[in-house]
Amino acid sequence: MGAAMANLFPPDTRATGMAVGYNIGGAVFGGFTPLIPTWLISSTGSDLAPSFGVMITAVVSLTSMAVIWKKIGLR
Repeated sequence: MGAAMANLFPPDTRATGMAVGYNIGGAVFGGFTPLIPTWLISSTGSDLAPSFGVMITAVVSLTSMAVIWKKIGLR
C-alpha cells in the first residue's frame, strides 16, 4: 500500500501528499469512529448495526483501491 500511495504523487511533493492524506484520514475516521456506531445502535435498536458501517467502509476501501490500481497502471 505504501508503494502504491507513493506512486500517486510526484517526487517533489510525495512526502507532503502522503502525510496530508494519512493524517486527514486518521482524523476523520478516528474522530468519528465512536460517534457513528453509537448513533447506529440508538437509531436502529440493534447491537449489530455497527457491522453495517464496517461493511460500507470495506466497500469504499475496495473501490478506492481499484481506482488507484487503474491510475498507476496495475492489473
